[in-house]
Amino acid sequence: MGAKKIGILVGNEWSWPPAFIEEVNRRNAGVVAEFIKLGGTRMAEPCDYDVIVDRISHAIPYYRAFLKNAVLAGATVINNPFWWSADDKFFGASLATRLGIKHPRTIALPSHSYTEGVTNGSLRNLEYPIPWQTHIEYLGGFPVILKPVWGGGLRNVYRLDAIEELWRAYNETGAECMMLQEYIHWDKYVRCIVIGQSQVAAIRFEADANWSIRYTLDEDYLSPIETALVTKAALKISRALGYDMNTVEFAIKDGEPYAIDFSNPAPDFEVNTLTPHYFDWVVKTMADFTIALARGEHTRLVDYRWSALLNPTTVNETPAANGAGTASSQAPTNHRTHSNEQ
Repeated sequence: MGAKKIGILVGNEWSWPPAFIEEVNRRNAGVVAEFIKLGGTRMAEPCDYDVIVDRISHAIPYYRAFLKNAVLAGATVINNPFWWSADDKFFGASLATRLGIKHPRTIALPSHSYTEGVTNGSLRNLEYPIPWQTHIEYLGGFPVILKPVWGGGLRNVYRLDAIEELWRAYNETGAECMMLQEYIHWDKYVRCIVIGQSQVAAIRFEADANWSIRYTLDEDYLSPIETALVTKAALKISRALGYDMNTVEFAIKDGEPYAIDFSNPAPDFEVNTLTPHYFDWVVKTMADFTIALARGEHTRLVDYRWSALLNPTTVNETPAANGAGTASSQAPTNHRTHSNEQ
């Protein structure tokens, strides 16, 4: 039997991918790692890889199509492309709350504007104007955070201290779906790197600094209780999301961690960001995990149940109740754009 294979899909990364491939291959564990090369994928095509590490399909739609077919063919993909396709930060806020993990109060907002072809008739379910004051009261007042429901890398993230600033920032967001979030006046801020839904590195993180100096090696930054709390919450969130590669950020206030951002299934692993200490940890930990997966030595926490899709069972539907209410005849005012004077 030939060696098991790990394939890697990458974007504009220069340090982590080759270091990971070298680490896997130097171990001579019956597993080889390599960059994947693609020129097109046939439907139901077999996959040459036992494990695939995906670092870029969020930006390249063809890669996501390839990865879903690879899963159907039996490959294990990190991260699960089906979970990743369905995930967003607002769902994550609701999920954390349901899991009993503290999270800033959050509100999803209608987009400021819409693409061509969306008319007022398409927006008849939207309330106009947006009840800004009610939202701000729910969040506990200013400051607040405005950020995209989808996205990362601090793109289009605003800290706002007054209603005029909120309107001005919202007017810049175009067709992006945004959310408003309570601002936590934190004492400490950490980012947890989670690998394989089991290994966690809880790292001091300077959220307001330049990316090149955000990670800080400070083993005394968190108390043992704080470390245990963020580790437990980071694992709980990543397992619920089905992510084997993730980062989870916590703002800690009065010893209580609040999950701030945790839908980051392709985190920055470059050495000039992580620092050599954490870079080495990520390379070796990911190599341990993926080799075990390729060799069938790692128990998966999530199973792909394709038989349920290919052989669906009948579900008894509950009949509608008698005397169902009728729809209101009064239609709301429709607007394609929400401006700031509201």
